[in-house]
Amino acid sequence: MPRPGHFRELDAEIPDERKALVRALRGLMAVVGLSLRQTHEALERRNRGCDASASALSDLLNARIRRPKREVIRALYDLAEAAARTNDASMPVTWEELEGLRVKACEPPAPLCASCQAPALPVPPAQGDRQHGQGQWPTALVLLDMKQTRKAEDVAGILRHVGMAGGPAEVAHAVAACRARGLRSEADVILRYAQAGRDVRQLAEIAYEFMRIEDNTMARRVLKMSLAQ
Repeated sequence: MPRPGHFRELDAEIPDERKALVRALRGLMAVVGLSLRQTHEALERRNRGCDASASALSDLLNARIRRPKREVIRALYDLAEAAARTNDASMPVTWEELEGLRVKACEPPAPLCASCQAPALPVPPAQGDRQHGQGQWPTALVLLDMKQTRKAEDVAGILRHVGMAGGPAEVAHAVAACRARGLRSEADVILRYAQAGRDVRQLAEIAYEFMRIEDNTMARRVLKMSLAQ
C-alpha cells in the first residue's frame, strides 16, 4: 500500500474523465495527510454510512471503480475540508467541481467504432443545419434522473458548475438541452449562475453560441443580461 501522497501511475486505458476525478481525489488525500488505513478509521469516526474501507479507498484512488459512489466522495471531501481548516491549508477543488467530475466519470463512454475501436463520437451537424435549440448535452439526462429520484443537492452542484465554470458552448447546449427536456427551472438556474459569474464579453460569447444552435430567443435573453451588467 503506498505511503501518504504517493500513488501508482494510472493505466493509459482508463477513461480521461475517470482520471480527472481520481487526480482530484488524490489531491484531497494530500490535504488529509493520512494513510489509507488511517483515512478509513477517520471516516469511521465521523460515522459516515458508506463503504470507505481501506481497500475500497485504494480501488477508488487507483480508478478501479467505474461508478464511484457520491457518499464516499463526499465523505472524503468533508474530511479533507476539516483537515484544511485545522492546518490552515487550501482545498485543491470545490465540492461543486468535484461533483461535476464525478458525474462525468459516471457517464457511459462513447461507443467504439467496430472497425478501428476508436471512440465513435457524434458527428457535429453541418454548418447551416437547423438544430432548433435542442442542445447536445448528455448530462441533461443525468439531471432528469436525479430530479426524479429527488437528488436535489446533486442537481444543484451540476447546475452551479456549468453556469460558473462551463465554456460558452457548454452553457448554451446545457440550457437548450434542459429546456428541451422540460427542465426549464434548471435552465434558468444555469443562466443565473452564468450572469453572476461572468463579464459582458463572456455573456456575449454565450449569446453567440445560442445563435450558432439557432436558439435566437435565448440569445436575445443573454444579450439583455449582458447589457444589464
